[in-house]
Amino acid sequence: MSSFGHNSSDAQSNLFVDFIAQNFPHVRHGLENNLISLSTLIFLVRKTAHFTEYAILGALFYLNVIQLPKLNRYPKKILLPIFFSFLYACTDEIHQIFVPGRSAQFRDILIDTLGASFGCLLIHALLTLFTKLKSNSKTQNQSPSQISTSPQTKN
Repeated sequence: MSSFGHNSSDAQSNLFVDFIAQNFPHVRHGLENNLISLSTLIFLVRKTAHFTEYAILGALFYLNVIQLPKLNRYPKKILLPIFFSFLYACTDEIHQIFVPGRSAQFRDILIDTLGASFGCLLIHALLTLFTKLKSNSKTQNQSPSQISTSPQTKN
């Protein structure tokens, strides 16, 4: 999408804003009564799209990193996907310098990196939760005779 010219990007955002205004009465009311400007709504749609795209990218990077045994350690498996997403956001903004009507914005790099961080942390939290739930259900499904009762040793 960063290769879209300014007009194409505006048209795409405007289609989505029109959809929101038609289907969400509070937004339509806000626009009609000048409680929110159209430019503010377009800005929010664009930045939310950036955040969401990079949340997906961060989640996918995370899912790939945890497949690699040497990288599947706690700080690395979170920080590497965020770092790769940050680098991609930087190259995306540099690319926009060369697209007519577009410019590079450091704010977009921050939004993209926050989105990637959210995606990584969300997937990490969900996988941790599912792992704990799965281990708890296995423990609860065992009969008392299956649970090992080894004596405790004192140190």
